[in-house]
Amino acid sequence: MSPSLRFALLGHPVEHSLSPVMHEASFRALGIDASYDCMDVAPEALGACLAACRREGYAGLNVTVPHKTAVLDWMDHLDASARLYGAVNTVRIDAAGLTGVNTDAEGFLEDLAVNYRRSPEAARVMILGCGGAGRTLAIACAHCGAAEIALANRTLAKAEQVAVEIAEHLPDAPAEIRVLASEPAAWSAACREADLVVQCTTTGLHADDAPLLPPEAFRRGQFLYDIVYTQRVTPTMRSALAAGADAVNGAGMLVYQGAAAFREWTGRDADTAAMRAALDAQIYGSCA
Repeated sequence: MSPSLRFALLGHPVEHSLSPVMHEASFRALGIDASYDCMDVAPEALGACLAACRREGYAGLNVTVPHKTAVLDWMDHLDASARLYGAVNTVRIDAAGLTGVNTDAEGFLEDLAVNYRRSPEAARVMILGCGGAGRTLAIACAHCGAAEIALANRTLAKAEQVAVEIAEHLPDAPAEIRVLASEPAAWSAACREADLVVQCTTTGLHADDAPLLPPEAFRRGQFLYDIVYTQRVTPTMRSALAAGADAVNGAGMLVYQGAAAFREWTGRDADTAAMRAALDAQIYGSCA
């Protein structure tokens, strides 16, 4: 018998994702008859895939790299979070059509606050990578009252665009926005000055990836938040820890953004304890 509720993650690639492990644990804990699939969707096939999901009765979707901004064009509606952050990671599917939501920022901020008693407020923040997730978290940090935000991206135009969007969406935000040159020395110098460093690139998805920055770029007293979660200690985390900084991966962000997505889809609270336990078992076992 087919499950009564169907959900899926759309991305390219998606084989590394642990979202199914996490969501299926919550379904089991809550006694919900549901499935969660991974769909590897090439960019040119995104619109057709979304239409098929709606036609086939999916109740909701998550969206990951590289579709978080491209998916905006296919939404019937955007909620306030999607409009503010300019990216969608969650899609609600109902009689009104496809509604785009962004729960990434909520997941990031909740993990920082609940598990690490930290906030971007009044902090000097560095964002490494200004793609969909980096863009969202940069705007979130500005919205929370960061004192300074340094934007680093290999393609300078992306960082410049994020700076423009922060100014447009949050004209009264106190943060001084700096766009860094695409040079290792500039990134290392800015990193040493930061209180909170947020690693938002795909570096670390594979165990043999080189760290984005060397240990010399970090210092004691800093906090590195690496949104990659497929390893217990990512390559960039190793650099930060070697310098005496505190560093965590993005498993908590994944859990909290997933829980927020679940509420959007079902109107119910997810079992975050079950989600985190399943995720930790997978990461600290075969994915460590």
